[in-house]
This record gives sequence, C-alpha cells and structure tokens, in this order.
Amino acid sequence: MSIVEEFFTFFNDLIIGSSESSDSDDEIIGIIESSSVMNSLSAVVSRTISQYENSIIQNFNSDQKIVVDCGSARLTPWHLKKRGKKYNWLGEEIPNSGCVNFGCCYDITQTADIKLSAINETTVENHQQMFNVIKQELTNQVSMVVGLEERSLNILNAALNEVETISVDHIRKHLRNITGQDLVSSQEINVIPLSPLRCKNSCGEDPTAGFINQSLNVEVAAENIITDIVESITQTYITMKSETDVSVTTVDMKKIYIFAILSVLLIVALYTVCYLIVQLIHYVIAKRPAKEIVAHIGATILMVLVYLFWGIVVCIVRSGGGFKMMFCMF
Repeated sequence: MSIVEEFFTFFNDLIIGSSESSDSDDEIIGIIESSSVMNSLSAVVSRTISQYENSIIQNFNSDQKIVVDCGSARLTPWHLKKRGKKYNWLGEEIPNSGCVNFGCCYDITQTADIKLSAINETTVENHQQMFNVIKQELTNQVSMVVGLEERSLNILNAALNEVETISVDHIRKHLRNITGQDLVSSQEINVIPLSPLRCKNSCGEDPTAGFINQSLNVEVAAENIITDIVESITQTYITMKSETDVSVTTVDMKKIYIFAILSVLLIVALYTVCYLIVQLIHYVIAKRPAKEIVAHIGATILMVLVYLFWGIVVCIVRSGGGFKMMFCMF
C-alpha cells in the first residue's frame, strides 16, 4: 500500500469510521462452510477415492445386514454452530432461521440402492494428492466470490498451508477406516463415520444426511474428510486473522501525527473551497458578495452535504457495490 493510499485510509477511518473486518471474516468463513462449497469438495473427494476402488464392487446383499452408526462421533462446538441464517432487506437476522448442520444420519429406506465399494490400500502420496485437490478446489471456490486480490484470501492460503499436515492425517484416518472393512464374508457390515455427518436438509425440514447416490462407505469417508478439514481450516483461519489484525495495529506514531496534520489541512482546504463556492453562487445570483455570516453558514451546510456524499461513496467502495450499497443509506 502506497503512502497516499495509507493516508486516505487513515482519513476515511477518521471521518467516516473504520470498516468492520468481522464482516469480511464472516463472509470468508460462510463461503467455506456453505453447503454448495462442501458439496463440491465432497464430490471432488469421492471422485478421488474412486481411483483407489477395487474392481470388485460389492452390491448390498439381502442376506447381509448393514448398520450405519451415526451416533458415536463426538460433536464439537464447531459442529453445533448454527448455520444457514437468513436476513431481511435491512440486514437484520430473521429469528430462528439458523440451525445445526451436523449430527444427521442417512435415510436407509432405500436399501435396494445401497452399495459398498472395496477400496485398495492407499499411500502417503495418495493422501497428499487428495489434500492438494481439496486445497485447489476450495481456493477456486472462495476466489470466485472474493476475488484474487482479497487480503483474506492470502490468509486463507496461509491457513491451508498451516493445516496441511493434520489434514493429510485426517485423510489417512478415514481411508483406513473403509479399507479395513470386510465386505465379502461378513454377515453384518458396520459403517461407522469417524466424524459427525453433515445435514443436507434446510432449516425447518426433517434432519437427514441426504439420499445415498453412490457407494455408502465412500460417501461417508468423503463427508468425514471434508468435515474434519473444513473445521481445521476455519479455526486456523480465525486464529491467523486475529494475529494479522494484532500485527497491523502496530503503527508508526510519527506517521500518525503527519497524517493527522494533513487531515486538518485537508478539512480546512475543503471548507475554504465550500466558502468560495458559496460566495461565487451568491455573486452570480445577487451580483454582490455575501455577508460573512451568510457565507460561513452556507459553507457549513455545503460541508455537511459533502460529508454525507463522501460517506456514501466510501461505504459503497468498502461493500463492493451491488446489493449491499442500499445499506449505506442507513
């Protein structure tokens, strides 16, 4: 950021007020945790797991009993966070619009459509490859919304690098969980998610993890992998964002004094311009200069109008324009 950009940022924060970074934080986290992004990530992981699929596809046999244990995985505060909140046109949260999005189970009424896939043993290289695919897909999804130059995207990339090791461990754990299943000789096959399953229903609908449209054990593993990785990313992102904000607050006091003096001079200059404009308008209309008191009152009114207009412009720029600009009027 150039010295001129730093000054105008300081000036805008002084006159209009600083922008709240929490809105940007909530937007990034909301994107990462959104159903569309998590569905996209889950689909990518499922396709990657299918590369390790054995040629033997085990269809659900009527002589076998399949048990899906959806109650053993521990719910953390992150899982219990209410998501899917809705807002009215004033930006106010609609009461009871959010709901918990984890802890659901599949609807097993369509048992004839269930199948299980035998998965070959995977290697460390496979786990690293899967994380790289997840990282690329998540970065693409977020950048489509916030843009490539957004500072929060840089923090997200740093968070992804930070959680790489633990994410690879998550992938290894969940893949081992499905490669160790005996799908041939067992009369009872237990599918045990190691993490809570994500709910696919909207708030107000009956809770469900959705319909099974692929191999059950692969879908469970994919959902668990994405859940654990997204949880790690969002928590790391919040921590790194807070650390970045703290480091940014370390300011050069000499620069602050210079910016303060320049701000005063700029305000005086703007008032002088307003005073001259009032005098010019009065001279054009009345063919004579305005009295001092009239000129100063007019200049003050004009300064207030400039302040209001400038505030709206800054608000629109900070919000990125679009639908959000209507809130700049309130």
